[in-house]
Amino acid sequence: MTDGRIALEFQVAGTPLTPRADTLLLVGDGSQPDPAEGWAGVVVVRSAPTAFAQHAAGCMCCTTRGGLAEVLGEIFRQRATGGQKWFTRVAVVPPPGQEAAWRAGVAADVLAQARFCLKN
Repeated sequence: MTDGRIALEFQVAGTPLTPRADTLLLVGDGSQPDPAEGWAGVVVVRSAPTAFAQHAAGCMCCTTRGGLAEVLGEIFRQRATGGQKWFTRVAVVPPPGQEAAWRAGVAADVLAQARFCLKN
């Protein structure tokens, strides 16, 4: 049974992946992305995005959410507004040695947890 969230599946860098039309491939800088053909799309995370501060220091809307959480928020927005081909899964290939940090970033982010479900 599914709870309606988008499946988020971490993959090991260098492991062959089978493209799926319903899956967005999210790869970290330094990882070798698979060819874009067959995927709903491929997003390369080149650096850890940061939030901008325009309101009072420390307010929730200006607090940095973390690199992967920011990217997940953006791809969710694009999916919802039609700027991204529809997907129901995200295959995540973090940079070498960064899987634990990326998992922790998703687990610590309330919005990412509301929209995405860690599957492995």
